[in-house]
Amino acid sequence: MLMCLYGDWMILVTGAAGYVGGHLINRLLEDEKFADYGIIGIDNFLVGKEENFNLIKKDRRVKLVYGDICDKDIDRLLRDVEIVYHLAAISGVVFCNNNPEEALRVNFWGTMNILEQTLDSVEYFVYPSSAAVYGNISGSVAREEMPPNPLNTYGAMKASCEALCRAYHNSHGIKTTIFRFTNIYGVGTYPKWRTVVVNFIQKALNNKPITIHGSGRQKRDFIHIDDVVEIYKLAINPKANGEVFNAGSGYSISVKELAEIVKRIAEKQGTGVNISFVDAREAKEREFSYDVSKLRSLGFSPKFSIERGVENTFIAVQNLMKKGFEEYQKDIG
Repeated sequence: MLMCLYGDWMILVTGAAGYVGGHLINRLLEDEKFADYGIIGIDNFLVGKEENFNLIKKDRRVKLVYGDICDKDIDRLLRDVEIVYHLAAISGVVFCNNNPEEALRVNFWGTMNILEQTLDSVEYFVYPSSAAVYGNISGSVAREEMPPNPLNTYGAMKASCEALCRAYHNSHGIKTTIFRFTNIYGVGTYPKWRTVVVNFIQKALNNKPITIHGSGRQKRDFIHIDDVVEIYKLAINPKANGEVFNAGSGYSISVKELAEIVKRIAEKQGTGVNISFVDAREAKEREFSYDVSKLRSLGFSPKFSIERGVENTFIAVQNLMKKGFEEYQKDIG
């Protein structure tokens, strides 16, 4: 039984080879509030590479194994699990639109399977949803009470998994918590190169122009990955039981402003950067901001302003690129 790893109870992190999963495990190991828990991280390496497990701290409390969230026999890995951080998923609008059956199998049926297999022991089930569930909103501020109105398959699957979590909370008493994350950036155990912040930084460091689609006035809420893992910890709280939270910094910034921050940081280091504009990808440029007052009621306060977070990310990416470019995730189409 896995409980012999350490202590009496386990934390399960699915998607442990992923961008957030490995970083979450490392931070849980550092937090005294979770010192009595063993941690099991599972991944099937469809997206995150197996080598990413090497970026997670070696600790007797941690066991990292291959595991597919869709397998019915996964219950052998889940005995004595009290807290589930269910991060395993296929993300990305393009893949989910082009491969709806595979995305449905992993994202929806995989989530249901983990919920089913952990019924006997799990107390807390934490699910990362997305701002994609909102789609087009009336006004510019997204609030939790707004009905989901997804624009794509990915957003629809996230909304469906939210409904699953609520159903298991209502029928089985599992303390589910749903966080609707916005744009996550930063370097955890590794960077996610395709995210806009890291992409802009990489362009600047390679002396290439930063390209903006459209006018650059479209606004987004960005949240640093270190703040993301702090949000995950807040789920182990009676106030979070059965609730949905917008999970962002609460501060919106335009894409043009973001590019200018990267440009200023690069120029302080003696690297000139040009910003270029090309045709917009969307007919309508949206201004999207998050009301995070409900999240703040749990005690959340972001440690990273966008300026500090981008500078932190710039330095981390710069140091990584000195060692040579490395891709940590597979391109699954």
